[in-house]
Amino acid sequence: MIDKIRISLKEGMKRVKWITMFLAERTRAETEIGKLMFESSKLESKMEKLYIDIGKRALELHQKGEKSVLNDFIVQQAIAEIKDLKDAIDDYKKQARDLSDIPE
Repeated sequence: MIDKIRISLKEGMKRVKWITMFLAERTRAETEIGKLMFESSKLESKMEKLYIDIGKRALELHQKGEKSVLNDFIVQQAIAEIKDLKDAIDDYKKQARDLSDIPE
């Protein structure tokens, strides 16, 4: 009888240990996902500011009578930075997806 209790207790402890390890790993992964998504949203905010800057610059150029907005250095620089930010955002989101697919 005591052996059955001892065996059951050991099995119960193994399950508790497994659950604890699983929850710790899941919590770590979710925390990392949150950090990645926060960084992604900061980059999206920068990207929105660049869109605003491009719009302002296009309006300035239009008021000066210039037709070729895309040839402007400031606009080209902002567009290049937007492309870099989009790539970084995609990387953050891919890392977050990879973390959310941890095996059980």
